[in-house]
Amino acid sequence: MVGGHVETEESLMGALAREVEEETGWRLRRVHRLLGVTSWTGDDGSGLRHEADYLVDVEGDLSNPALEWTKHTAYDWFGPGNLHLLKENCSPTQFLIHDLIAKVVAH
Repeated sequence: MVGGHVETEESLMGALAREVEEETGWRLRRVHRLLGVTSWTGDDGSGLRHEADYLVDVEGDLSNPALEWTKHTAYDWFGPGNLHLLKENCSPTQFLIHDLIAKVVAH
């Protein structure tokens, strides 16, 4: 899961490709589908925010991502057998990542 924001005059798909490459070193190859859009109000006074989550294919060395360590502290691969780990030490309001990945592996 990578994240970020759309820069001025940047398309949503352009931002998606840029953020994937900046945070992992991988290149966006294909967007399969939109998983959902979540909206919330930030606690910094910036107003309403929107998050669009996509299922994508990437190109690059999947066993050795070039993580942007200021934004990521670890990485792992998750599937049906270990998906429950994404709920550890989380309250039910923090299950967004688990729920998104569960939606993908269910198909």
